[in-house]
Amino acid sequence: MLGFYLIIAVLFLGGGLYQLFVAQLPVFAVHSFLVALYFYVTFYELRGKPFSRYVYLITIGLLVADGLVNLLLVSESILSGLVSVFFAFLCLQSYRRIYRKRA
Repeated sequence: MLGFYLIIAVLFLGGGLYQLFVAQLPVFAVHSFLVALYFYVTFYELRGKPFSRYVYLITIGLLVADGLVNLLLVSESILSGLVSVFFAFLCLQSYRRIYRKRA
C-alpha cells in the first residue's frame, strides 16, 4: 500500500514537470504538484510519522484554493477542481483523526 502511494506521488510529480516545461500548461502543472503533495503527506501518515499540523493546514488550504480556481476560473478543468476539493476533504479528515488522538 505504501509503495502505491509513493508511485502515485512520483507519477504526479513527473506529470507536473512535463506539463510545466513541455506542454506549457501551468494550471494543470500546479494541480499535479498539489495532488503529489497530498499523496506524499498521506504516505508519511501511513508510515506512522505524520507531519506537523501546519503542513496539513497548508496542504488543505492549497488544495481548496486550487479547487476553487479550477472550478470557477478555468473552464477546462472542472474535474480537476472536484478532485482537489475531494483531496482537501480527505486531508482534513486525516488532520482531525491525527490531532484528536494527540490532544
